[in-house]
Amino acid sequence: MALAVLSACSGSEDEDGKDRSDAPIGWSTCNALFGAARIDALQGETGEGTLAVLNQTFPVDEMTSGWASEVKSWEPGEIGHAAYSRSTPCDLGIDGTGKRFQSHVSWSRYSFEDIKSQEGWKPEGSALYVLREDAGLHLTAVFRCKIEGSRQEQELGLPLKVETRVTNIPDFDTKLLGELTAGLARNLAKRLPCTNGPEIPSTL
Repeated sequence: MALAVLSACSGSEDEDGKDRSDAPIGWSTCNALFGAARIDALQGETGEGTLAVLNQTFPVDEMTSGWASEVKSWEPGEIGHAAYSRSTPCDLGIDGTGKRFQSHVSWSRYSFEDIKSQEGWKPEGSALYVLREDAGLHLTAVFRCKIEGSRQEQELGLPLKVETRVTNIPDFDTKLLGELTAGLARNLAKRLPCTNGPEIPSTL
């Protein structure tokens, strides 16, 4: 099932380089989770060079199915559960420059109430908390996501965590990173799906 992907961002058939309809799994995953228009904007923020998919990737439905299944065996108070492991659904960069955009998804090792009480976390709307680091170029968002078939305590005890991070692009638009992070959270809430219907803003 493993498939290593290293592919240029631009499409070969469209002069503006935005046609990824025949792209490999990596681009399909990035476009589905963030939106093709935001990925185009991300390319624009990197300056010279063409983004490539750097990580081993899988179809979105396969990943979300795995994440949803993972929490169904979780029990309150459980430590070291496999759900704490972190996945990287979309990792983009420009070869030889160190310019990189990374995203990570995991089930938080901390409960939603614990996160609310930790220093640095700020509420964004009523559904999620956000931690900003590295001058706003590293965002972490946590929100309640109840998975059907999991224990009742899962919604608060094992919330979903998403991260986005930009490195070696010091002038990167932090507003765009907020839109990318919110887009990832919104798409995951829909695709998992989160049965509690968290209201996630369009940007963070």
